Amino acid sequence: METECLSIDNLSCDFLTVEGIVYALSRVNLQLKRGEIHGLVGESGCGKSVTSRAVLGLVDRKHTRLGGVVWFDGKNLLTLPEEEIRSIRGKRISMIFQDPLNSLSPLETVGSQIEEAMANHLDLKQPELRRRTASLLEKVGLHPDTGRQYPFELSGGMQQRVMIAQAISCNPELLIADEPTTALDLTIQAQVLSLIKNLQKELSLTVLLITHNFALVTENCDRASVMYAGRIVETAPVRSLIESAAHPYTRALINCIPRSNTAEGNRRAKLPVIFGSPPRLYAPPEGCPFAPRCPKADEACAKKPAVTELGEGRSVCCHYPGDT
Repeated sequence: METECLSIDNLSCDFLTVEGIVYALSRVNLQLKRGEIHGLVGESGCGKSVTSRAVLGLVDRKHTRLGGVVWFDGKNLLTLPEEEIRSIRGKRISMIFQDPLNSLSPLETVGSQIEEAMANHLDLKQPELRRRTASLLEKVGLHPDTGRQYPFELSGGMQQRVMIAQAISCNPELLIADEPTTALDLTIQAQVLSLIKNLQKELSLTVLLITHNFALVTENCDRASVMYAGRIVETAPVRSLIESAAHPYTRALINCIPRSNTAEGNRRAKLPVIFGSPPRLYAPPEGCPFAPRCPKADEACAKKPAVTELGEGRSVCCHYPGDT
């Protein structure tokens, strides 16, 4: 029987800024099943990274207002004291950040930074930390001597492999990969994603893969949630999304995936685009946030749509689910 590793219920996140309140997340619901790779996909600025940072407590509490609950092992992560959330962050829930060079310290060797991550959570002496670091570097496809180098001496792909080694160093249950291939070329992207998938199987990890690239979701994920303007608009098994997406935004994202089998005569055809831009979240729209860009919108879309359960683990937030 499948069990949930993480359950996000009605999560909201508001940022208090000098320009006003930014309503970054609005009643986000997301459930991650143990052992799955779950994609979280949407355009830049829709709230994907904010969701992950809220889960891990990586927000400025002084200027951030959080609501809802994030259940992990029977505890609400949003209400845990900082000391307890730090004992979970990096050990039971870890994260791969999208820019490894900015996430790694330029003043320390990469090996010492992996060792530091383990020293904070595991009761290991220095010789064991070094042996384990060498083993982790080999596991992610790097030579053990790489640990003696500094981040700026490594390529982008090698830096990301170091980040992965650091993320799995304490045997986490949940791995959040936040745009892990953004700064990499296509060949290295494929290698990094293949490495994450192999480690997920080997270590029985639950993975939340955050990306704006729907093609990566279709190739690597079991289920996916589509996010728009701080809300989850559709969740379904990936195959169901591809075959019969129920939300117009999901269909628009799928249509924007480049096709490799383009006919010879259509090689210069323009790639479909989603016209317009996501709404500014200083003043969220009263109705469906996608309505101004949706070709099917009508007067009913002036009201917020409810979540409709479609069965077989599928849900959609739309007045006209599945209407093509």
